Amino acid sequence: MNHIQKKKKKLYKDSDSIGLWERLKKFATAKPKKEKPIRPKTYRMRKLGAVTFWLLFSFMFLVVLVTITSESNSAQSTEEEQMEVSLNPATKPEAIQFAKGFARNYFTWKSDNEGWEDRQERLSRYLADGLDEQAGLITEGLEWNSSVQGVNLRQVDEITDRKAHIIFDVRMQMKKEKETETISKYFAVPVIFNGSSYGVYELPFITHVVEETDVEVDENRYQTTLTSVKDNSEVENIEGFLGTFFTSYVEDSEDQLSYILTDEDHRNGLNGAVEFVEVNNAEVYEGEQDNQFIVISEATFEEPNLNTAFRAVYKLVVEKRDNHYVVSKLNAEQQIEEMANE
Repeated sequence: MNHIQKKKKKLYKDSDSIGLWERLKKFATAKPKKEKPIRPKTYRMRKLGAVTFWLLFSFMFLVVLVTITSESNSAQSTEEEQMEVSLNPATKPEAIQFAKGFARNYFTWKSDNEGWEDRQERLSRYLADGLDEQAGLITEGLEWNSSVQGVNLRQVDEITDRKAHIIFDVRMQMKKEKETETISKYFAVPVIFNGSSYGVYELPFITHVVEETDVEVDENRYQTTLTSVKDNSEVENIEGFLGTFFTSYVEDSEDQLSYILTDEDHRNGLNGAVEFVEVNNAEVYEGEQDNQFIVISEATFEEPNLNTAFRAVYKLVVEKRDNHYVVSKLNAEQQIEEMANE
């Protein structure tokens, strides 16, 4: 064997030795396959129990949530139904319109056979069965014709939970040949609601309504219920601000007015409809917060085209922001009344 052949044989042996060594090394360092742990049956049962518990808990939570929501909606519906039931249907706007229509037809007639037949037919839509077809009006010998000039609601007297007397001031023009008379009467219409429709259940009648009011002005109400601002300089500054405010309120555009009027419900002023003349007086009280004031002010305005002046009272909430004043509430009567009643 020559030298080259010996060298090749040696290389083959070395190569086989290296390959065998690498395979042994790889086998020795290879990680053993991790076997799946064997879990007892009790483990699987516990896991199944946990899943079942959470499923039942979620279901019960959903049931409770739906029940609470349904009960809340049901309670609200019941309350609304009770309010609807408690409101006498014979005093609702629909009943008033019904009675108003009857009053117009009652005082509209022509004093001849055709006119009485027409009136009888018109009233039949309103009168309960069994009532006089002319609703109590004695047509025999009546020579005057009648036409209605106006029907104005005066008051509603509740009789029962489904009956009411609805009283109107009816103005009519009476004519006979060349004579004309305009008269007015307080006219009561007895209205009932039977669950499906309105009707006049008794003969209507002439009545009397006292027009004069017995309401008295309590000029000292706020002085005894609200706290006056003691700082005279603050009061003087607010009084000076009122002149600026009312001038802007009657003259300026919405953008200009927004600097001193921040009330979201009243962004627009009077757009020059009148002119501001002067502030007659102002009462300044402490508000509910720091730097907030309740201002009750009387001011004079003028309609220049008619040369007519009038006074008006404004109840304002004024706030002091960064050393200047703004009106945060223009018509603040409700807020002031709540404070006065506390």
